[in-house]
Amino acid sequence: MDDLAFKEWLRAEALPLGFARVGFASCEPFESERERLRSWFSAGRDAHLPYLDAETLVDPQRVMEGARTALVGFFPYARPDAIPGALPGSLKLSRYLWGTDYHILLKPRLQKLLTKAQEQRPGLKGRVCVDTAPLLERQMAVRAGLGWQGKHTLLIMGKEGSWGFLAVLLLNAKLPPDESFATEHCGSCTACIDACPSQAISPFQLDPNRCMTTYTIETEAEPPPKVAAAIAQSGWAAGCDICQEVCPWNASPIFGDASLWGQPNRLHGEPAADLRLGPSQWRSRTRRTALRRVRNRHWRRTVDLILGDSVD
Repeated sequence: MDDLAFKEWLRAEALPLGFARVGFASCEPFESERERLRSWFSAGRDAHLPYLDAETLVDPQRVMEGARTALVGFFPYARPDAIPGALPGSLKLSRYLWGTDYHILLKPRLQKLLTKAQEQRPGLKGRVCVDTAPLLERQMAVRAGLGWQGKHTLLIMGKEGSWGFLAVLLLNAKLPPDESFATEHCGSCTACIDACPSQAISPFQLDPNRCMTTYTIETEAEPPPKVAAAIAQSGWAAGCDICQEVCPWNASPIFGDASLWGQPNRLHGEPAADLRLGPSQWRSRTRRTALRRVRNRHWRRTVDLILGDSVD
């Protein structure tokens, strides 16, 4: 099987695993991102993300030595009938938190693909990357032709929208890359920027120090007053989907598998006042979900903030 045939075999094998679209990109350094990242770090926007490093992010070969090709897949997760805060008095949890932890779902699927690929090509090496590796996944997805990075910094796949996870399989084989997505199609739209209650978004840039998700998921640090007020007033207790909810490209997106995403969970439907959970309750409610990384004390503090117990 020649390189082109092997690439198309990989794509054909990946799509039935649940990916809506799959593309291929080279693993050359992202030289065009170097200066932007330097400015981003210099501005202290990594303050609550200490695991990030500019030089590592720029070069995929620092993630896997010898990487030459990246298979990038878009895995849709949202559902039209799973709306955060839809039930009276309930809290809002980002849609990506409603199903099984995406790491648990996606990593084995790509590992299975890698194993099958190694049967086709003995000696092939690869690494599965799902969110936790220091990789510019969105830029890699653009390079692989899946879509463009919107003003809210998330990948937009045109009319298929932005509700999805990105998963990457790095390979040491040099395969023909797909045509990169050369232009963005946000135009003059500023819906995501205008809707952000903490003003975390500027065109094509996100400031994590102002983002509600940072303080409800990433860190237990006290949020700045403006961010705390935004959390309290909006009711977003874990993550935030506002910028995607208002995006015109999400008017009729591709939705995820109903058997995986948006299944009923008491965290999404009970009144906020009933969700001051103890440690054992929290472990039970968050088992096998991506919300498990949030400590119980962190969750309780956010619930108290939304209920007004911590607002000046």
